[in-house]
Amino acid sequence: MRRMLPLLLLPALLWSGCGEPVPGDSATNQSGLNQLVRAGLDDTYAYDLLGDLCTTVGPRLAGSPGYERAVVWAQEAMRRAGCDSVWVEPVTVPHWTRGREWGRVLGPVPFDLDLCALGLSDGTGDGEVEAEILAVRDFDELERRADEAAGKIVLFNPPWEGYGKTVRYRVGGASAAARHGAVACLICSVTDRSLGAPHTGMMRYADDAPRIPIAAVTVENADRLFRMAGRGMNPRVRLHLEAANHEDVTNFNVIGEIRGSEAPEEIILVAGHLDSWDVGTGASDDGTGVTLALAAARLQLQQDRRPRRTIRVVFYACEEMGGFGGRAYLEAHRQELDRHVLVMESDGGGFAPRGFSVQADSTVVARVAELAAPLARIAPDHWSVGPGGSGVDVGPLAAAGVPGIGHHVDGSGYFALHHSRADTYDKVDPDEMARNTAAIAGLIYSVDHLPERLLPPRAAGGNP
Repeated sequence: MRRMLPLLLLPALLWSGCGEPVPGDSATNQSGLNQLVRAGLDDTYAYDLLGDLCTTVGPRLAGSPGYERAVVWAQEAMRRAGCDSVWVEPVTVPHWTRGREWGRVLGPVPFDLDLCALGLSDGTGDGEVEAEILAVRDFDELERRADEAAGKIVLFNPPWEGYGKTVRYRVGGASAAARHGAVACLICSVTDRSLGAPHTGMMRYADDAPRIPIAAVTVENADRLFRMAGRGMNPRVRLHLEAANHEDVTNFNVIGEIRGSEAPEEIILVAGHLDSWDVGTGASDDGTGVTLALAAARLQLQQDRRPRRTIRVVFYACEEMGGFGGRAYLEAHRQELDRHVLVMESDGGGFAPRGFSVQADSTVVARVAELAAPLARIAPDHWSVGPGGSGVDVGPLAAAGVPGIGHHVDGSGYFALHHSRADTYDKVDPDEMARNTAAIAGLIYSVDHLPERLLPPRAAGGNP
């Protein structure tokens, strides 16, 4: 999927000579924005840094040695990028391990299953679980066939109806099946397009149901099992999952700052999450987010510039297993929320830029749309700025009243990679990473050079 860097010439040409002013800004700042964006469009820093992360650190599951390596790597990267100060803050996180895992259809037609346990699932104990499959489409069908579930392995094979709706089976499937006596649960991987890999992700156990193991199988495996069951073949499956939950451990948010030259007490925060799942190397989820955040902050220092306000880069811990890093940051910084001018998160991959969503009142949404309007040339015909969420990690800050921004990209290919072993560096496009660097850096620059804040300090800092 890589393309040659000369493709960067197209957005650079579209940008050259742009004359649309930053609303309320001076000609000097408009010129600075143009220079910064052109530099971003030529910048390979985020792409190269992502390659370093995926190659030298690899997967970064919360509570794992991989995450510990990532914390060391992140601090070094921030210092090299020019941050004036770098530090870590503790976050208590779940400690879950995958171990070895396999599954096999024993008959009537035997074949191996390609599967992965879901995060926070228990395992199968000292041995295996073996049972016949009860294949259902959805929760409603399970309820209609509840009297068939006891002693079975329930397979959920729902149609793709968007991530927000389909992910319910990953989160709640095990407890739904266990309430009716199932001994284990399988789900079709939560993806709109299969690359032949199972997709993991976090599940939850309900308090009113026994804890049974749950794993995701590939779309291809799920469809085959569902067809076999539909033909009355009654497939029988054996599962071996060594997944285990342990005592909570301490991980760290990693934070770097570029100190502002005129209003250092005011903070523009830009972030991604450093953790990933243990399959693949976490390139698009969310290696692109952390490297884009740092690249965009670093650009504020180019050509002898220095931001007016402090730029704070946060690499959050443990987003994947419950958003612990975001909540820990809120608690650690609750007394300084009124210093935060804006919080921005990138957690959708490094695909072609599409704009931003704004979690704030309509006045702030309109103001951010004005500020971002000159950046539309980076994504001609596809640019949008409007109300919406900011992100799992900065969401608690936005709920407390700080204007929140979500970085948007073309998500059409995201869920084919999401939480799977296919989420690797070779899927990332250097041209798209450079365009995203320019977009994020451009919005940071425009907000930073406002003479006033998006909201007065007294409007932020309440309890979420």
